[in-house]
Amino acid sequence: MGQKNPIPAVILGGDPFNHQFRFLYRKDLWWKLHDEDYCLQVMRAAYDGGCRAYDLSFLENVQLFKRLSVEVNEPLVGFGNPTWEQGVMFEDRLIFFMRDRIIRTLVEQIWPRPIAKLVEEKLSHEDVLVFGYDRSAPLLSDDDIDAIYLDESAFRERLSIFKDCCQYIYFGGSDADYLVSLGRMDVVKQMAAIVQSEGFTPLLLCQYPSLVLPAVVTAGIQIEGYTVPLNKEWSWFDHQSCLEVVQKTDKPVIAFMALSSSALKKDVRGALSWLYHSAGVKSILFGTASPEHARETTQIALEVHNPKRQEPSEMNY
Repeated sequence: MGQKNPIPAVILGGDPFNHQFRFLYRKDLWWKLHDEDYCLQVMRAAYDGGCRAYDLSFLENVQLFKRLSVEVNEPLVGFGNPTWEQGVMFEDRLIFFMRDRIIRTLVEQIWPRPIAKLVEEKLSHEDVLVFGYDRSAPLLSDDDIDAIYLDESAFRERLSIFKDCCQYIYFGGSDADYLVSLGRMDVVKQMAAIVQSEGFTPLLLCQYPSLVLPAVVTAGIQIEGYTVPLNKEWSWFDHQSCLEVVQKTDKPVIAFMALSSSALKKDVRGALSWLYHSAGVKSILFGTASPEHARETTQIALEVHNPKRQEPSEMNY
């Protein structure tokens, strides 16, 4: 990939522009998000606001990114996100399909009681997509946990779509949360090594930062930063524990879900200022279905991050 660009202050998320996650964004724009030209318009609006970095999960994201690169005739920074179907397996199936068993096992047998109680009594009901689980699912045995493995060829194939357009890869996602919680640090280490061997800079994405970050450090896994859910109001498992590990790490942190509440959207400048200057994150990753929001949020982020910044055309990315 040549000379590595530093992690920029703002990254536009790619989820609104792909088949898997566009449903999570504005329903009134859902049909427009099926139109590649409209998606490119949103990405271009972020560029016009000063954004030069883009989150890419699937081939459709990569194709849009390449179109934008040609249109603006300028090198852009790609962040590959292979965390969906990246090849972490159990009995020849993705471990996604055994999430009920995993979470029940973690709650009832592995996690410290305060975390287990929080998930069981609160998070599994309030944040169902991340923590919801079937309480009748069979528990995992030690042999089951030992049988989890990485399909290396599938992982390398997943990474292959990011060649020639991404310098950074944030791998892991929920798979990393489960692997760390189950004590399978060897698989996380294997994934990091493969990312690096393919010529990318490895970043670890996780949903459970207060648990995952210290474990990764203890295990000595060679990564170059973290991508975590954090904003001024909340994080998982809880806000304070996440904030503490983010402020303690000497690696750069990218915060996603930075504006994921109506209250935060009413004070974007204050929300982003807190992330950059109080939490100390290096970058924010945000998704939007609107060109206006893409442009305005990018402009605000760059102004808050560096009030004396140069105009976008003068920046050295």
